[in-house]
Amino acid sequence: MMYSVLISVTLFLATACVHLVLLSFCSGRMTSIPMRPSTRVLSIVTLLFITHLFQIALFASGFWIAAEVLEIGSFEGEGVNDALDYLYYSAVIYTSLGIGDIVPTGHLRFLTGVEALNGLLLIAWSASFLFATMNRLWDWEPCVEQNDEQ
Repeated sequence: MMYSVLISVTLFLATACVHLVLLSFCSGRMTSIPMRPSTRVLSIVTLLFITHLFQIALFASGFWIAAEVLEIGSFEGEGVNDALDYLYYSAVIYTSLGIGDIVPTGHLRFLTGVEALNGLLLIAWSASFLFATMNRLWDWEPCVEQNDEQ
């Protein structure tokens, strides 16, 4: 149980720090790079996507360490046999899809729950940052102007 809690807390802190660094870059240093608002938004979305993939990979590594090295649980169902299986499982949990073809056992269940909560928080953080960025950068007036020709 202690290993599962330790891995969970470590992965939460690592992914939260990675996210904070990225968002700080996007709202700080990135603003000095000249680009059109639409290009800036696309760049931020791309960086967020890559960051989420990296965070999924961090959790996949944590699952591998927990299952293969520490042996605090395993997977039933389709099974997890290679790196891509760990990435797939981690992506399904992080995004809260919960397909259910792979089922964790033992203390991997706790790590699974923490990743689902963490993914929900980080995806929501990304969405709120993107919303704030869009409100600041996007020219909404043409979208809401009334057509006088009616």
